[in-house]
Amino acid sequence: MVVAAAAFVATPANAAPGADSAPAKGCRTLSATQTRLVGADGKTVSASAAQAVRAAAGKELTYRLPGGATMTTIVPPQGFRPQTAPPAAARAYGFDAPNNAKALAAWRAKYNGYRETIPSVPCLGPSGRSALRFAYSSNWGGYVATGHSNYNEVYDDQNIPTYSASCGSNSTAVAAPWIGVGGWHTGKLIQQGFVSGSSTTATQGASLWYEYLNPAHPNPPVYIGHTTKTGHVISQYMTYSSGKVVFHWYDRTAGSGWTPVTVSGLSSYYDGTTADYITERPLGFKLRKFSRQTLSAAGARYGSTSKNLFALPTTEVKLTTNGAASGAAMFTDTRSSSTAFYQTWKRCS
Repeated sequence: MVVAAAAFVATPANAAPGADSAPAKGCRTLSATQTRLVGADGKTVSASAAQAVRAAAGKELTYRLPGGATMTTIVPPQGFRPQTAPPAAARAYGFDAPNNAKALAAWRAKYNGYRETIPSVPCLGPSGRSALRFAYSSNWGGYVATGHSNYNEVYDDQNIPTYSASCGSNSTAVAAPWIGVGGWHTGKLIQQGFVSGSSTTATQGASLWYEYLNPAHPNPPVYIGHTTKTGHVISQYMTYSSGKVVFHWYDRTAGSGWTPVTVSGLSSYYDGTTADYITERPLGFKLRKFSRQTLSAAGARYGSTSKNLFALPTTEVKLTTNGAASGAAMFTDTRSSSTAFYQTWKRCS
């Protein structure tokens, strides 16, 4: 990922009450190429329908993205809550609720406390470049799950750390924690996460983003929103199926979720041989000092089997000053359970 070294902009007027939504300054906001109203049954609601029917519908927005991809996201009607909605209605608005009663109960538990939905608004950053094939790296650190060729879901919870400006003016863009698939055996990578700690005054908070890359298309990250809620836990997961990826972000602490983002046309970016749990230091920048960052509730699915992160074969990727074993560690990873590890900052550069 390439992260813009920029301050954050204010919340747009259409954000949910009490929520921060704007992406990082310096990116290019996209306009929807198509909109439609969607009912709880997933069908299109006619523009000539009664006002009450239209008011009860969700609004689907479609965007054209670089590299031949298409993004859609649905803003659900006022009062929608995934943890209480019928499964069919949740799916109509982009949430992947299962029908099986036991699986549905577990799925709803993920959204316990959900109270508001924030529109995901795409904004393109600078072109990306990301590929990892080494146990040591100058810009990646964390864990890569291996052992399977068909990883199709990755998930975890990550706290938004606090940052200090102790590393000086060349630390204006800092850690970008993310999950994803690919990037280890090939240059194909699909990822989502957030970037925190922008600006020389150590502005706190996080801008949420996703990205898809392959050797022929170093596409830019797509920012979808921003939050100032330092210390909050962001629950995120992404699923892949037949060239389509659905990205989810949910502030578990605040009960605020961003509208799920569906991106189609990504088959040429998919490499299912790894599931990734990484914090990235943008190349060319110092690593600003951060408080302990914990990646928890982490796991992945391959085929129809889901497992905790450390029940899978894993390789630790160590972030060092020179990207080699001879370099000094910039942060360390410590396992704390079968689903969690935390990262401790060591040095700026």
